[in-house]
Amino acid sequence: MAKINVLDSSVYNRIAAGEVVERPFSVVKELVENSIDAGAKNISVEIVDGGITSIKITDDGCGIEKSELKKALLPHATSKIAAVDDLDAILTLGFRGEALASIASVSRMKIASKPAMQEFGAFIASDGGAVSDTEDCGLSDGTEITVNNLFFNTPARQKFLKTPKGEEGDISNIVTRFILGNPSISFRYTANGKLIYQSYGDGLESAMLNVYGKSAVENCFFIDTERHGIRLSGYIGKHHFTKPNRTYQSMFINGRYVINSTLNSAVTNAYGAYLMKRQYPFYVLNLSVPSEIVDVNVHPNKTDVRFSNNQIVYGSVYSIISKVLDGSSEAVNIVKETQSGNFSSIPIASEKEEKSEEIKKDNHNDYVKYNPNFNAYDLTKVVLNDHTRLPKINDAKPAPSEKAKALFEENKKYIDELFAEEKRTANDIIAEKMQKFAPTERKEQQKIEFQPELKLIGQALDTFLILEDGKDLYFIDQHAAHERVLFDRFYEKALEGSVAQQSLLVPYTFSVNEQENEFIKSKLSYFNELGIETEEFGYNAYKISALPTEFADMDVKAFLDDCMHDMNLLKNETVPNLIREKIAGKACKSAVKSGDFLDENNMESLLKMLKGNLGLKCPHGRPIAIKITRAEIDKWFKRIV
Repeated sequence: MAKINVLDSSVYNRIAAGEVVERPFSVVKELVENSIDAGAKNISVEIVDGGITSIKITDDGCGIEKSELKKALLPHATSKIAAVDDLDAILTLGFRGEALASIASVSRMKIASKPAMQEFGAFIASDGGAVSDTEDCGLSDGTEITVNNLFFNTPARQKFLKTPKGEEGDISNIVTRFILGNPSISFRYTANGKLIYQSYGDGLESAMLNVYGKSAVENCFFIDTERHGIRLSGYIGKHHFTKPNRTYQSMFINGRYVINSTLNSAVTNAYGAYLMKRQYPFYVLNLSVPSEIVDVNVHPNKTDVRFSNNQIVYGSVYSIISKVLDGSSEAVNIVKETQSGNFSSIPIASEKEEKSEEIKKDNHNDYVKYNPNFNAYDLTKVVLNDHTRLPKINDAKPAPSEKAKALFEENKKYIDELFAEEKRTANDIIAEKMQKFAPTERKEQQKIEFQPELKLIGQALDTFLILEDGKDLYFIDQHAAHERVLFDRFYEKALEGSVAQQSLLVPYTFSVNEQENEFIKSKLSYFNELGIETEEFGYNAYKISALPTEFADMDVKAFLDDCMHDMNLLKNETVPNLIREKIAGKACKSAVKSGDFLDENNMESLLKMLKGNLGLKCPHGRPIAIKITRAEIDKWFKRIV
């Protein structure tokens, strides 16, 4: 019988690290959260090689006393909670006391800190969990934590890391969330010595300009309102300002970045009447709720929360955003003045007016175009640079906790039907996408050999070619057959890289976020091989200078949106497979149509292009030919039973 062993701290810390320290971005997340909890107003994040070689976090927070440094590296040691009752009202981002011990066990880590009342700073080091003694050092007020050689003692974990660029992208993504969720804190973020982001701690508008740029601010409503004790503030995209994936959505609860299905559904459903297919709303929102009615201790990485009443939270968020988008009279009290002293374009309409069916059908146009009652205020163009700072604004105050008891006594009407939409599993979606983008293989197709004695009878209904071999009849769909021939021709050119190019008169430029940038970089060589001449054009920006001649009229934005929408499913796909739909569409448009008359020469030419293979399918999956045997025909006429 196997004995039960009590694990040593070096073992259970490494096990815990597997859950807390998933990848370099997890280290940055945990350490920056500690800096925020320490009251820091200036935080610096420096990484080398995507955080695999080095991560350095510096802040000006309250610091750690010299006598407490060793305790900080013990498992479940924290200054943020002291008793079990504290878990019911968590006001900090961290609270479990697992992060420092876990990080120290899988890296070479150094913590240097100096509280304001301490004359000198002090530091402590850990080498894979082996902790040194504390020593004095020179340091300004605050804390500096350096993490080197992450996972050096766990080679198995290193095998699952992304490339340094990929890890850098994930770190950049979480840093942008910290900038947006903590607009009163100044962040400085550098990667391999290059400055990536610099925020100034002077408000949400400044943070938005740093992360998304001026265009995003101009195309958003700034909202700030309270409903049933729940305060919702931040930016939501206007009706036409949508994105091809969810990576442009940021939701914070009391300053904590979360990915919550209830809140996501509320916002998405509010936009439902205005969204085109495969488009998602843009938003950066903070939900302030009493800590008593939200549980943040439900996810290992603290990225999800649980509400005591999902329906009330859902209903409040859905109602607020719907009123803004629908242009009700209450929108005037919800859409607020921005920090630069200007108003977002505020829609004003009668509260009793119903949604315009015309607007629901045309989501590309702004609502103001159709509603003459709108009052639109000009939004002053604000450009942020290293020498310009926006005026400060007082931080939003959280909802008072005394409202907690009465918070959910109102609005008892359930809206469960809005959650009734069936959700397919991730495996189903992936299987469907892979099926869709898999190249059509000739060897998998059933072959109907084109015998030399096959006789062309003619064309029927200006759509089908009819042939016979003395025993059986063959019906060929002229459009499907020609479409498949053209598709194979275009596809082979793409695979061979022999695609003719047409330069664009004005290059097409576009910007992407961190996740999209990782995807585009991984596919850049494929794009260029296909004649889509693409090159970097600044940080997270690209320029397309030429397109394949066959696709010179292609909607570049729509093509890129399609790629970004499916980027997680298509990371391992080659670009020829990514543009398969474009090739199929081009072949479909260029092929002869149903109803086109073909003379004998045209019909013979099409049959020669098929090279005897009548068992192919068109790119959309339809058969190009069917075979009717003599036996089947005899049965129709009851010649045989």
